[in-house]
Parts: sequence; structure tokens; C-alpha cells
Amino acid sequence: MAETNFRGPLNSMGSLEIEAGNTATIEPMDGPSGFYQTIAMLDPRSAPFQKDGTAPGRQPAFLGNPDFWACDNKPQVSTTNAIAASAVATSLTAMALQTTQLTNPNAGNPFIAVGVPILPQGTSTVVNTIAIDFGFTTGTTTANSSTVAVPDTTKFTLGQWIVVGGAGASNQASFFTQVQTLSTNGTTMTVLPVVPAAASCAPIGQANIFGAGQYPPAYNFGPSGVAPTFVSPNLQAGVLRVHNPAEALARNVSVTLATGGVATAVTFLVVGYDLWRMLMTELITSPATTSATTSYGKKAFKYIASVTPQSASTGGNSYSVGIGDTFGFPLRADEWEQTNSFWAGTASANSTGFTAAVTTTPATNTTGDVRGTIQVGAAGAGTAITGTLSANGTSRLALIQNLGVWNVVYCTPVNPVPMFGVTQSIT
Repeated sequence: MAETNFRGPLNSMGSLEIEAGNTATIEPMDGPSGFYQTIAMLDPRSAPFQKDGTAPGRQPAFLGNPDFWACDNKPQVSTTNAIAASAVATSLTAMALQTTQLTNPNAGNPFIAVGVPILPQGTSTVVNTIAIDFGFTTGTTTANSSTVAVPDTTKFTLGQWIVVGGAGASNQASFFTQVQTLSTNGTTMTVLPVVPAAASCAPIGQANIFGAGQYPPAYNFGPSGVAPTFVSPNLQAGVLRVHNPAEALARNVSVTLATGGVATAVTFLVVGYDLWRMLMTELITSPATTSATTSYGKKAFKYIASVTPQSASTGGNSYSVGIGDTFGFPLRADEWEQTNSFWAGTASANSTGFTAAVTTTPATNTTGDVRGTIQVGAAGAGTAITGTLSANGTSRLALIQNLGVWNVVYCTPVNPVPMFGVTQSIT
């Protein structure tokens, strides 16, 4: 049979395509598509391609593989008060979370951001949260200036809609804006229609509008009134919206008791959202103890909505809420052999530090993470991988996942559990 070349892109929708009404239909002949001798990525440097040629070996390419490059960036330093400063616990009264953006000491790397708008899965209402390890890069902002200094302008495209973390009024809000120009020196860009209201080394993430042609009417062309409304940590790739590994860091929460002499344990209910913006909860218990101590959660949070003590402090003791060294897998990891983890330039040599996905359905607020975790340093509830170097803002974490056959074949629009884990705890 003769070869077939076409412009593409080939987008095989399978059961994602709605045939009638508003519900996906699962058909017995739905994918996966079969490709003899696997698939290949065409070398983008090889244009123009002679579509109607006949000679073999005329298209350079890279042979593909089934690995998912799931997470790749440098997490911020583990701290005990990134989410809430030390305060006396009042029973069933939410703690005061951080509201003012801190300056990121590591330009180019993700950082905590305040006032980040997200659209939780299954809802139509945008909520503001604290985002952990937010953004794919950073920008140094100046109050009331459209010029933003960035480490590398190649991370951006003209017309790209972005979310600038915590550089809004008084450094207490994140805001949407659009890349208008990119300098030839590779380190400066301008943004409009909204400009930073405060100076900051601000983390920058992707907004939920894609396509350089989507401009506000006052600045160029496009639909009237176009404006993003929430974070969308993805990359535009033609018709696709590819999940961006640089924005896929999610990690555990910690509760630190400042002083000892506590006669009664205090439990804290953490409410937030995971990497995929699913509502999730976790109970973290700070024990009765004679000395200062830090207790660690086991779940990987991306966004924090509230932290509420379930009982009061005894003896006026104070507690703070921070982030630790346990990071979540973006996809369900049932076996260590289905993962490749790299931390601070070293590959994990064995399963130490790895915790498989929880399979209790649904998860509870005391079970582990629904997709599994890797602990890189001492700030966690388990054992760290060899080396025990805590997150420091400069060391890179890369998580590559090779899902099992069952995970891929049995994941459908009506049963996402095999790839994304069991239902999160919401109580």
C-alpha cells in the first residue's frame, strides 16, 4: 500500500467526541490507535517536506516512546511558614493565610503566589488561592511600568496571555496581562493592558486564553472584550493544549509548633486543590510534645484555600503552616518501576522515597496521595531518597512516568481513575 502524507494535525478524538447531547459515548472500538514500529516526532528543522515524493528516508525524525514528561522545574525552598505565619490556634477558626507576595530569591524558578485565580474542576466559579511553586518562570516588575525584566524571553510568545503572581496592588493580588513586545536582547518584554502595580520578582504562569490573535480591541484585533479569567498551566501546541511539566510541581503541607509543653494534640484541616484543580482535604495532627516540632502531610497540594484548627491551642502555643519536601506525581504511579525520578542532578537508584498511589476509594483526609509521591528531603512524613537534600529553590526535580498498560487502556472520560487516581477526600 502506498504511503499517505497530509498536512494534519491528526487529532483522533475517540470517546472524547460527543455524538449526541452533552455526554461522551464510550464505544467498544475506541482506541488506542495502532502504529507499526511505534510513532515518531518529525524534526521541525526539516521543512519544506516534499509531500508527494517517493524516496524513503526523506523525513528526519525522532523515534517516540510512551514516556510522559510529567514534571520538570526547581521547587522553592521548604519553609515552615510559607502558607501561614505562626499564630495561636482557635478551634474551628481558619488561620490567617499569607496575603502579601514575598520576593522570589531565585529568578526564573517557580515560587509561592498570592491571589491566584483558578477554576476548580466541576465548577463554574473562579476562586482565589495561594498557589505553591507557581509559574514557569519569573519577571522582575516595576510599579506602574509595562516593562518586565525576564531571565529568558524565549519562554514567551507575542500575544501570550499570562498570570503575574502577586505583583498587583500592594503585592496582594495576581493579575492577567498580555505579552506585547519581546526585546532582541532576550531579557526584556512589555505587557498590556494591565501593568504591574508593585515591584516584585514575580512568578509568571499561563492564563486560560491561547492564541496570539486574541487581543483586547483597544490594542489590536480579535473578539471584543476578550480577557482571561483563571490559570491554565499548559502550552499551546497547534490544536492541542499540552500540560506543561514546568508548572506541574505540587507538594506536601507542614504544620510547625513553635514551642513545646503542649499537653493536647491539635489537628489541622487543610483545604485546597491538587494539580488538576480537584478539591482535596487533609488532616495533619501536631502532637502533644515537650519540644518544638514539625508535622508533615502526605498529600500533594498545588493550591491552598484554608487551614483550620479542629481544636484550640493549649498554653498559648503557636503554629505555622508551610511546605515540605514531598512532591506529587502528576499521573497515577502504581509502581516505582513506572517512574523515573531525578533530583538535584541524580537519578533515583531505588524505590526509597517513593510512595505508590492510594487506591482506597474514595481517599480519606488521612490517607496518602491519590497519584503517589516522591520525598526528596527530610521535610516529610516518610523516608527521603538517597542524599536527603531538601528543596532549596535551585535544585531541579524531574518526574518522568511510563504508565502501565492497564492505566492507559482503561482510562476513559467516564473513568479517569486509572491515570489520575481515585476520588480525592473533600471532608
